[in-house]
Amino acid sequence: MTPRLGEVINQARRTHRLTLRQLAEQVTKDDGTTISPQYLNDIELHHRVPTPYLLRELARVLDQDYDTLLALAGAADIVVQEYLEAHPHQVEPVIRLFRAAQQRGFEDWERLRQIIEKDRKAKA
Repeated sequence: MTPRLGEVINQARRTHRLTLRQLAEQVTKDDGTTISPQYLNDIELHHRVPTPYLLRELARVLDQDYDTLLALAGAADIVVQEYLEAHPHQVEPVIRLFRAAQQRGFEDWERLRQIIEKDRKAKA
């Protein structure tokens, strides 16, 4: 069974031996202020889903993979939307790619990500 976002954050926080307050003091919102311990508690109890910005901050502080936290938060559509907004000329090819993969039963998205990362690093 896949863990939920709150469980992963709670476990990572405990692994780092941080209290809710200590972690909250290290996570800043996009306006530069820190989150409250209550907000963090709500995330851990699955009462709130943080923004992608806060997920990135939590990933940074807790040494977690940002994309994994996004996926657990159900925010994959946000990532796709951000990409398509930045690359509007690629909307149709991206949709065709996902449809073709879906129709062929493609499920190894992690391998695809690794291939893309390897290719990106080779071009850099």
